[in-house]
Amino acid sequence: MDEISVFKAKLGRRIAFLRERNDLTQPELGALINKDFQSISRIENGKVNLSAFTLKQISDALNVSMNDVFDFSELKSRLNRSKR
Repeated sequence: MDEISVFKAKLGRRIAFLRERNDLTQPELGALINKDFQSISRIENGKVNLSAFTLKQISDALNVSMNDVFDFSELKSRLNRSKR
């Protein structure tokens, strides 16, 4: 997998994690940012190049900073715990 694909996959997993932490479904998040649930699914599966505006909408909807959206360190620690 190339670098951009890896990044999009990590970003999608992070957004999914933050969405679930906020007890939101894909349709609920979609409604908050005027996207359908299929769009949210594509984002979370790393299939989309997101615009800065969409990332800002997502961070606002999830009540997190943009820095939090890009904090992949929690993903690493969750993966490491699941491997044990």
